[in-house]
This record gives sequence, C-alpha cells and structure tokens, in this order.
Amino acid sequence: MADRLSVHDTTIRFRANSMLVASASERARQQGMTMAEYLRHTMRRSLRDAA
Repeated sequence: MADRLSVHDTTIRFRANSMLVASASERARQQGMTMAEYLRHTMRRSLRDAA
C-alpha cells in the first residue's frame, strides 16, 4: 500500500466549559459526526463566513 499524506496534520487542544462540550457533543451526534468532524466542520464554516 502506498503512503498517503494526512489531510489533518496538526493537533489542537483547548479548554472549554463542560456545558459547551456537552452541547457540541450532542449536535455532533445529531448530525452523525464525531466530535472532531463536527468541530472541523464548524471551524471551516465560521472561517468561510468571516471571509
């Protein structure tokens, strides 16, 4: 199998309020996403909208 480049090549860590994490986790679940997928999706949308 050929090596392939990772699309996601950087780890990010931050602290967040437990209620915010619970809310994000529930939204991710409702949309059929993992928390990482949901946070990437949300960050991309926010950055796109800010442009």
